[in-house]
Amino acid sequence: MKLREGLLVALGGGLGTLARVGVDQALDDWAYAEHLATLSVNILGAFGLAFVVAHGLPRLSQGVRSGITVGFFGSYTTFSAISMLSISSTWVETISYLIITFVFGLAAAWLGWQSGKKIQRLSGARS
Repeated sequence: MKLREGLLVALGGGLGTLARVGVDQALDDWAYAEHLATLSVNILGAFGLAFVVAHGLPRLSQGVRSGITVGFFGSYTTFSAISMLSISSTWVETISYLIITFVFGLAAAWLGWQSGKKIQRLSGARS
């Protein structure tokens, strides 16, 4: 990885972290705020990452694409929060949460992939 690409990944990571904190704060007063915030960012992140990868963002440099995918979405989404929520919840809550996360995450990734490919085709048709 080149220095420039590394700096773009770090910048994307910082922005992803700020976005994640924003979601946490926005949902702070809701019931099950931690669960809902983690579920929300992971579903949105699955959609966004799949969209970016499927579309390819050909007009952007590899460094910027890495900043978005590895940096932003890598820090925005989280596996560690799912793990912590799972070990601090009841068995029923944990299994339910993991199933919901898995099903909606896969659906969001599929929709993101389909959307990215469709926009890629439409963009290619206009060029």
